[in-house]
Amino acid sequence: MVRALRAAAWFCIALLAVLSWLPGDEMVRTGIGGHLEHFTAYFGTMLVITTAYGASLGLPRPTLLLIAYAGVLELGQNFSPGRHPAVADFASSSLGAVVGSFAGVLAVRLLMRLRPA
Repeated sequence: MVRALRAAAWFCIALLAVLSWLPGDEMVRTGIGGHLEHFTAYFGTMLVITTAYGASLGLPRPTLLLIAYAGVLELGQNFSPGRHPAVADFASSSLGAVVGSFAGVLAVRLLMRLRPA
């Protein structure tokens, strides 16, 4: 199970890059709004990372790394046709990462309680 979660975490990280740098005319929107899309993508990614790696990485390090990654991906949109970086998008992504890290900690604690002794 841990291997599958770790593979899923790296898949999510790669998918963030693909979706962030996809040219504007190839983007498909969900209809929930751009900021909520950013929040959800980073929340989900951080939730998977936290459950995949548990306490082995600690909480601050992966959260800060994902926030930095969000900044790099946002700035990289300067080089993607039809895309542009936005501070509000970065803020939404960062908030998603922070909330996702706390949700991940709660999920790990719940999974530990449900695990047979």
